[in-house]
Amino acid sequence: MKIFKRIVGWSILALVLQSCIFFISDKYYQKTLLNTKVTEEIVKNHKEVDLHLSIKIPTTASKIQSSFDGKYISYYDNSKLIVIDSYTGKSNIVGDIDNSQIIYSKWQPDVDSMSICEKKTNMKITINTFTYNADTNKVQTPTDTNNKDIKFTLSNSKDTIIDIQMSPKMYIFYIKTARGNGTSDVFNNDVNGETIRIFNSKHIGRIRTFDHKPNLIYEDTSTNLIKVSNIDWSLGNIQACLFNTDDKDTIYIGALKNEKVYKIMYGSTNESVKKWTSIVLNSPVDKEHISVTKSGAIFINNNLEGYVTNQVSKKKTSYAGTIIEITDNKIISIDNGIIKKVNLP
Repeated sequence: MKIFKRIVGWSILALVLQSCIFFISDKYYQKTLLNTKVTEEIVKNHKEVDLHLSIKIPTTASKIQSSFDGKYISYYDNSKLIVIDSYTGKSNIVGDIDNSQIIYSKWQPDVDSMSICEKKTNMKITINTFTYNADTNKVQTPTDTNNKDIKFTLSNSKDTIIDIQMSPKMYIFYIKTARGNGTSDVFNNDVNGETIRIFNSKHIGRIRTFDHKPNLIYEDTSTNLIKVSNIDWSLGNIQACLFNTDDKDTIYIGALKNEKVYKIMYGSTNESVKKWTSIVLNSPVDKEHISVTKSGAIFINNNLEGYVTNQVSKKKTSYAGTIIEITDNKIISIDNGIIKKVNLP
């Protein structure tokens, strides 16, 4: 009987101790999980904030550009490429690389990085390509499938680079250059990293790429027709200028009359132009005043009165100075040497 009571007593004591342990553990882990949850929320909600700092650009600056999200502003001053973080005001000089001269730079369409072309002083027609990461302030050399630096050769030392259009998802880019004889070369860097000249013409206007196709779309300025490389596609006899392609490969063009845009059209190469969407403008507009973002937002800039109009929502947004860039969510301008940003509705 004593043995039985002793066993019962120890069992009760064990249950009490176990209950205490479970209670303490539950409170401890509940507290720990709550703290973890709070920490996760803080990390998740931590974002860089645009403080709307007063970013001043020198009067001697040229080729002022904005990154795709407006975080960075770049310009040339005394032949030096300067990049400013508009969130912090910090600036960096992207110096000449390996005793070479930077002859062209352009922000990439979806990241805060620049594509840079430079030419060595002892190699007049060989162009090297680099990528500058503004977040890390580092320059990298892209390579081909054989781990060799990506380069291309100009026809003449006096040729200049006019434009670079990138398709990051397709791992390709196109480079447009201008020759001294009035013609243009277009180079293609393919998925293997090989850069070759694909055509030369006097009549190449704006060029654009697609996000999900390797083709180049461009203006034929001799006929005011829009063409796409390597596919059997045509706008018919519609004389037009090219604005952009969006992230769904939709093409945006402006139908021309007397060299001005009277109608904006957009659609896909996979469907008849008759099925494209059209926006007829109230009055003809110079093509330089029309901007289409990568999300497909269409804006017309009334620079005389200082506002842009979204052609779908018809909402107007005022700004000051001269527009540098219209992104998907803001207008970036320069007014008396100061960078201004206005959020779009």
